[in-house]
Amino acid sequence: MMTDLAAPPSIDNRRSGASWMWLPLSAAAAGGAAILFLFDPARHDFYPFCFFKATTGLDCPGCGMLRALHQLLHGHVFAAARLNLLLVVCLPFIFWLTARYAVERWRGQQAHWSIPPSWMWTFLALSVVFGTLRNLPGFEWLAP
Repeated sequence: MMTDLAAPPSIDNRRSGASWMWLPLSAAAAGGAAILFLFDPARHDFYPFCFFKATTGLDCPGCGMLRALHQLLHGHVFAAARLNLLLVVCLPFIFWLTARYAVERWRGQQAHWSIPPSWMWTFLALSVVFGTLRNLPGFEWLAP
């Protein structure tokens, strides 16, 4: 006896449980931003320390990032750039990617984080150059 094999029903992923993951993630990000806004990392020692700086004495590309984010949350862009220029330069790109992802999800399109590999390699190269320069004499203005 031959049975009719019909295609399985399609599943609409737009309303799946995965869409609810953004609620706790957004709440955690807002809570982290509130803590960072209220408690200056330069004055409070409950924030994580830089393991690279603790072991080598050198500044990594991320050194000064929490202090820079604190300054940005208070609207001090130039103070933030003084602490970590790479972060301040990269944030508009990060916001653009996040907004693009959110709009795609809102429209019901297949949303994904797509960063071309060439951009990732460029960012890696910039991070290495930035991390190296901020530890060289003459480039003290890049150090946090």
